[in-house]
Amino acid sequence: MSHLELTGLSKSFGTTKVLNDVSLSVRNGEFLTLVGASGCGKSTILRVIAGLEPQDSGTVQIGGRGVDHLRPKQRKVAMVFQSYALYPHMSVAENMSMPLVMQRLNLAERLPLIGRLSANCRRVMTEIAAEVDAVAKQLQIEALLTRKPAQLSGGQRQRVALGRSMVRHPDVFLMDEPLSNLDAKLRVHMRAELTDLHRRLGVTFIYVTHDQVEAMTMSDRVALMDEGRIVQLGTPSDLYHNPSDLRVARFIGSPQINIVSGTTTAQGILVGEALLPIAVSSPAGQVVSVGLRPEALSLDPVAGQPNLAARLTRVENLGAELFLHFVLQESGAPLVLRATLQDYERHKARLNSPVALGVECARALVFDAAGHRVDQASRAALRLEVPA
Repeated sequence: MSHLELTGLSKSFGTTKVLNDVSLSVRNGEFLTLVGASGCGKSTILRVIAGLEPQDSGTVQIGGRGVDHLRPKQRKVAMVFQSYALYPHMSVAENMSMPLVMQRLNLAERLPLIGRLSANCRRVMTEIAAEVDAVAKQLQIEALLTRKPAQLSGGQRQRVALGRSMVRHPDVFLMDEPLSNLDAKLRVHMRAELTDLHRRLGVTFIYVTHDQVEAMTMSDRVALMDEGRIVQLGTPSDLYHNPSDLRVARFIGSPQINIVSGTTTAQGILVGEALLPIAVSSPAGQVVSVGLRPEALSLDPVAGQPNLAARLTRVENLGAELFLHFVLQESGAPLVLRATLQDYERHKARLNSPVALGVECARALVFDAAGHRVDQASRAALRLEVPA
């Protein structure tokens, strides 16, 4: 069992607090991603789990037992680093076999001369070679076993680093931004390979990235971190459609969510001169932030739907879809609308002048002045007519 439990982890480097009372439960066989901006503490969590950094307070449990007193090699975890950390003078096979050599042979048997004379050493090395071959076939790198790291591409090096971890049969895989050194096309390919590898192995993966696309496409659950704390933990869909905090709403989603300022009234939220019929729990007169995903805006306002007066500034053509960039006429706040090429062709003649963008209020997200999510009424109650 590789269930992992973090309770009250805190860690400081000098006077800088890096982890602030972090508690996290990772289920057996789960793919959990820690995502956040640089410096939020996500890599430090991995290093504490692996035993490379001692925590100031809190506990780490793997499989129901505490591991805080254990050395890194005793914790049954494997870590894949951002730089891969391959030995440049060793072949792929030697790099992959090194953890098993260190684990199964004593110091004397690891010496070249004594090792050749020891029957036990020869037997163990034969077993290790067979295990390395089996893992290499899983990763489809068996043809590379005699090469040195300098002779490999970035994707091949990443597979070797994974293979070096896999031969140990760890309870938990820890991955610290392993795709960040790859080009964009190879990152997409390796995302699919890592997801498939997790499915085949059925082992707990804890993955660290600053790329929200990786977090959304690979994970069972995502923990978004900020300033040493977990702001929200949930499925990728939860974080996108139901963010609990403005920081989560802004971080998750590409392009970024549109944020406009509004004031609560008895009838809804007033954004400039437009009244959005969104019923919230805040009293009237409160300043709130209204979050609108690009798909919550449209070029075709329907009868009874509120709209925002905006002006087109630029178009991003991605082929199958376009991102239309607008600014609000009154405040100059930027807005991004997701549209199809057909929508754009149908409306482009009128986009040179101010246009009214329809707002689907059922998809709106409302946050108070502190950035916390404000309770909203049911979707049925949101379908109101705009007052005359």
